[in-house]
Amino acid sequence: MIDIETDVLVLGGGPAGTWAAVSAAAGGARVVLVDKARCGSSGPSAFGSTTVWNIPPGAARNEAVRRSHAHGGHLGDPDSMHRVLDETHKRIEQLVGWGYRLPDDARAGAQRVRLDGAGYLRRMRRTVIEAGVRVLDHHPALQLLRDGDGVVSGAAGVRQHNGFPSWTVRAGAVVVATGGCAFLSGGAGTDVATGDGLLLAAEAGARLSGMEFSSAYGLAPASHAMTPAMHPSFAPGLALHSAVLYDESGAVFEGDRHAVFAAIADGRRVFASVADMPEAVRHWLTRQGAVDRSGRVSLRAVLEGTVRGTGGLALAGPDGATTVAGLFGAGDAVSREPIMGAVSGFGGQSGAWAIASGVWAGAGAVRFARTRSAVGAVRPVPGAGLASRARIDPRAIVGLVQEHTLPLRRSYWRSAGSLRDSIAELDAMWPGAAFDLGGSGADRLRARQAAALLAVARWTKHSALARTETRGMHRRTDHPDAGAEWRVRLTSGGLDSVWVGTERLRRVTSEPPSAVLGPAVVRGQVPVGLEPAPTPQEAPVIIPDRRESDLTPPDRLAM
Repeated sequence: MIDIETDVLVLGGGPAGTWAAVSAAAGGARVVLVDKARCGSSGPSAFGSTTVWNIPPGAARNEAVRRSHAHGGHLGDPDSMHRVLDETHKRIEQLVGWGYRLPDDARAGAQRVRLDGAGYLRRMRRTVIEAGVRVLDHHPALQLLRDGDGVVSGAAGVRQHNGFPSWTVRAGAVVVATGGCAFLSGGAGTDVATGDGLLLAAEAGARLSGMEFSSAYGLAPASHAMTPAMHPSFAPGLALHSAVLYDESGAVFEGDRHAVFAAIADGRRVFASVADMPEAVRHWLTRQGAVDRSGRVSLRAVLEGTVRGTGGLALAGPDGATTVAGLFGAGDAVSREPIMGAVSGFGGQSGAWAIASGVWAGAGAVRFARTRSAVGAVRPVPGAGLASRARIDPRAIVGLVQEHTLPLRRSYWRSAGSLRDSIAELDAMWPGAAFDLGGSGADRLRARQAAALLAVARWTKHSALARTETRGMHRRTDHPDAGAEWRVRLTSGGLDSVWVGTERLRRVTSEPPSAVLGPAVVRGQVPVGLEPAPTPQEAPVIIPDRRESDLTPPDRLAM
């Protein structure tokens, strides 16, 4: 058994997790990073280009924030957007200083920087190691630890090799950067995006926010599964973004993707012309056998859930703290409503948020850890799917979850009838998942993953039922219009009994005051007013001691 004591523990080795680890190390903390796969080479970002919002101060940034706030259904926060842009602009320059080479168009002043995901994460892994962070690959976390006062004080899990030995890391603070949940839909790199961190945090009492905004879909080749060999430009759908799409009759789809998804839902075949794709992607698809004799690629809809949605853990402050003491969040594991509102962050907001939130959470975790005395006795937070002997097959849980999440008519379009049907079946399955899932070794991991998928699905369905309007990616066929009274955020939580509540937004001064304060609270929850955010402390400067070299770590990041 591995038993480690450290200052800050980071769960997750994607962009947000690596930035959090480097930020915490730059603050002088001892840092351990654990990843359920391999830090720097797993997750959606490793399988494609990552677009980052990167606009210098000035009129162009102000206009971009104004447009983003309006596009997000006015659920975002312009101050948070400016803060993210300030942080990202500094960190992109820092990334270049570490030796990462940006594409030429980024140096010409473009408002978005496109990073090669695999190269970006390789650079971040090197920087993490150079910072003196201890990295434990293939060490999924199964439970959080807390002390006698209920403060989160580490995590416990297993190593995926050599007999699945257990590990425990006791820490002064924990950062959850485990990504979102795509419900095992088959999107590139989303095999690890199963909502594990959301379940861990919720079991400790954390709140979530924006879980109704979990219905983001992408397009992928219908005849080819996403694999590590997939061309990096194709994985996130960038190659399809400008491609001409048409149906089996040859009719071209104009405008947005609603008509495309409607055709797929009706059983019609949809194609993309490879003639409109970059040459490298076209050749790769041809080699994979995905291109037919007419030069077309048949497409399918892929649910990307909260990975490209906005829902996640609710943050309690600007330093990445969640609503649970000692627990911080970053990246797709937390709600991105402040910068994205009700829409996807495909335009670079998600990439920027991963960087900024990682830096803030890492620095915040260090400050919190320093307020504590040495971590003493800890105990694991009770969790679902951890029975010593399995009495239910996790595949049954996963199958039910996918039945109620993956189809377009379950998630892309919603109605009270379909949502209540899903809620009834998913809620009825929870007691069995909580107490009858389990086992040892690999079975234990699969059981825990199934429990997480079920928990996330329930939060998304309950939240979607509560928001009786259409806003952003949340589409209600029985409530097709947006309501002024719904310019609020929905919080949620609970496991045995899911609850949904409302949180009023801080009014943007350029907007007229609304005469309606918000909808009634759902299921007896007390509304929580959004307090003015305190002025954040300056994040530490992150300065590695070398550019590109080998992976031999120095004792500490040069300060």
